[in-house]
Amino acid sequence: MARDAHYDKARHKAWRAKVIRRAGGLCEECKRYGRIGKDGLPIPATTAHHIKHKQEYPELAFDVTNGRALCNSCHNKAHPEKGGFWR
Repeated sequence: MARDAHYDKARHKAWRAKVIRRAGGLCEECKRYGRIGKDGLPIPATTAHHIKHKQEYPELAFDVTNGRALCNSCHNKAHPEKGGFWR
């Protein structure tokens, strides 16, 4: 599957940075459940996830309140179509 060019645009990168900054740089899902890394520290966020998918709600694609900061593992679980699932 080809990568969506949307994710390489400056506007998306700025949105991603704002979402992760708003979460203090930490995965919001891991923080919610008290999960920590093997090093005993909170799990850092690596991805900004659209709560309402940008394909269905293009007007919310750059709305910071429509984003959640997640680690790779939690982001994969948020996408069952990619083989992930929420616990």
